[in-house]
Amino acid sequence: MSWSDQGARQRIIASMSNIPSISVRRYAEDYLPEFMQKRQLLLDAKQEPSPPLFKLPVDQAVLVETVQIYLTMVNYDEYRLEEGSESERSQEKALRFLHLYYSACDRVAEKTSAQRVDFHGARMHAAILSDDPSTPPHQSVAEALDFIKEFQAVAEEANRLLANSDFSAEFRIGIDVGTCVAINNGTGSEQEPMFLGSAANHAAKLAEGDEAGIYISDRVRTILDMTPVGQREFHDSVGDNLIEGIVAGAIGKRSGVKLATNVIDEWRSDIQKNAQFDPTSPHFVFSHKASPFSDIDFEDVSPSKSIRMPLLSTYADIDGYTAYIDQCIADSEVANAVKALYVLRREFQAVVEDDFGGKKIRFIGDCIHAVNAEATNFDTDSRATLDIGAKCAGALHSSFKICQEELQYIDELGLAIGLEYGVTPISKIGIRGERAVRVASSVATTESERLQRDCERGETRFGVKAIAQMGGDLRHIVSTDGLVPELTYADVCTALSEQEDSTSTFVYAQPRSPQPARAHLTNE
Repeated sequence: MSWSDQGARQRIIASMSNIPSISVRRYAEDYLPEFMQKRQLLLDAKQEPSPPLFKLPVDQAVLVETVQIYLTMVNYDEYRLEEGSESERSQEKALRFLHLYYSACDRVAEKTSAQRVDFHGARMHAAILSDDPSTPPHQSVAEALDFIKEFQAVAEEANRLLANSDFSAEFRIGIDVGTCVAINNGTGSEQEPMFLGSAANHAAKLAEGDEAGIYISDRVRTILDMTPVGQREFHDSVGDNLIEGIVAGAIGKRSGVKLATNVIDEWRSDIQKNAQFDPTSPHFVFSHKASPFSDIDFEDVSPSKSIRMPLLSTYADIDGYTAYIDQCIADSEVANAVKALYVLRREFQAVVEDDFGGKKIRFIGDCIHAVNAEATNFDTDSRATLDIGAKCAGALHSSFKICQEELQYIDELGLAIGLEYGVTPISKIGIRGERAVRVASSVATTESERLQRDCERGETRFGVKAIAQMGGDLRHIVSTDGLVPELTYADVCTALSEQEDSTSTFVYAQPRSPQPARAHLTNE
């Protein structure tokens, strides 16, 4: 393919010079007053303003005191799987399930003090932002708990009244509190904020697991005058009576029933006006996508114009970045950390899309999720897909090492990559318009993320189905459990008996001769 050390180095150096100096601002003192002035001007002009911290300029990072909230639907696989495996029908139903709850989360966030941050598979991310330094921390925690209770009430009513009770969800919710750095998490129509720091990372970890409930960190417990519990954070959920007492004491009694009624009435009206699709109807229409994936325009993707096909899902995560950003916050070196992340993300996306014809689905914290396939309009060449995917993974590692050489102050960071192959739908769901969310969700995407989490620094791990699609040449460098300790682009080229490219000109490789066209398969 097109990756080369020289081409990547030139691209990274150009990226470093193109990123402006980062201005670090404080949310309550610096950012918010200016935002409110601009917001009022937009309202006076009858224009709809974005929520705070959306569409941040690249040269701005905002330090903000937050309560981080992650909500995971622990029974998601009940909808994604049919008799233990995925089918077109089960994946379509899973997308409608996600659509219902993504929409509920956004609609409740619009009417409470919470702000939606991100949606990723069965996980929703929201935050409470402290807009007044004098506000006691327990007030913000109470607002987070209030949002959770309001969301659960709306979600339950939405399922009952809008979805014929077809999509009952069970939630595992993680909450932590702390200073985070907000930056822009996208381009074009996808410009939501990203929160960097241990509070976001730990809340996400608390939301991982099979047991439903609300799990709060020891930092939250300390704010609420509760006894810290150590590792039992992950096993001891807090009860409804305690939550209701905290909310009532800090905010006053609220009626979740009233808010739910108002939200559902507006939602039903949107469905009737065709401003929102009906969650009871299967509006997803799938097609196969020919290579390259890099030409997917998510502006054109919708439930009725979705993709579903066998592909390779890749998660590449910067190991050690959360601790690095926390140290940079403490040392007032946030600008360097943010610049490093922008350079790394730009390079990762360039490797995926420009060098190997794949597609970035989204950035999740310091991780990139991408997909690729060597395919015609009818079929995917699985072996060629694994060849290209392995090259891409090797190139990501090789580009990362060049970034470390050029940036110089990220030596302690590493890269971990997980890859898995399987039939995956790609679509956009949730509230229509610029708040709609791009999604690629399947067993393959979930497994590739798990594989990445299981990697140590510098490792790459392929899933069982990915290994099954590999040719023998690739298997020579992959252990039986899918592990490659220090993969590079040169390693993959050598394994495939190819000469490493010496130029950076992109010439997309055509897929190998496909098998006869066939309908979407349940398992690949």
